[in-house]
Amino acid sequence: MSTLIDREYCLKHPQTIIKLFGTEVYLKMMASKKSLLEHLTEYYAAHGYPMPGKVGDAYRLSSILEYRMARIYKSLADKFRDNPAAHELFSELQEEEEEHGRLMEICRYTVKTHPELEFVPSVRDPEIQTMLQELKRIANNIDDMSLEEALETTERLEQGEINTIFDRLLKQTGQSESNFFEEQMHHLEGHGASVPKRIQELRETSDPTTH
Repeated sequence: MSTLIDREYCLKHPQTIIKLFGTEVYLKMMASKKSLLEHLTEYYAAHGYPMPGKVGDAYRLSSILEYRMARIYKSLADKFRDNPAAHELFSELQEEEEEHGRLMEICRYTVKTHPELEFVPSVRDPEIQTMLQELKRIANNIDDMSLEEALETTERLEQGEINTIFDRLLKQTGQSESNFFEEQMHHLEGHGASVPKRIQELRETSDPTTH
């Protein structure tokens, strides 16, 4: 996926972007190479009001989890920079998780309370504490990872609860802005199928004990 909505997409769909996010955001997209989500996080931080309380905290928590995953992938990309295929995979995963984090930030500004808003994870939840500890453990052990260990870690992260939290929070936001990004993710990402395939290809072409 990498960048979810880029300048090229906005050039092709100006009416959609202006209708959902306004002329100011559209014009900023035309003047730079940042992704739409990068511009929106800046825009909402300057002009919006985040949802307070437990609901807002839930979306902020999810963004933190996504950004921490992104930092792990960045460290893996740096570690395996001499392996072009591995470096490319981890770099793309870093960009995707950063976009996911930005999307959760946008949801924090656009979510509305309604009866269907039932999933509200908290940093105090034991499961969340376990996730945070696991992410910290992974980050602290990257220097000693072989490529095979890095690929196994990637599989666990991609199949883990963090992405489930992201998906559930995104689906229950129920706003036109988040619905737009959800549709684009399903259309563009192909994430569930492409990442396992690329991991398998790396295993077949690389020495699994490479550091």
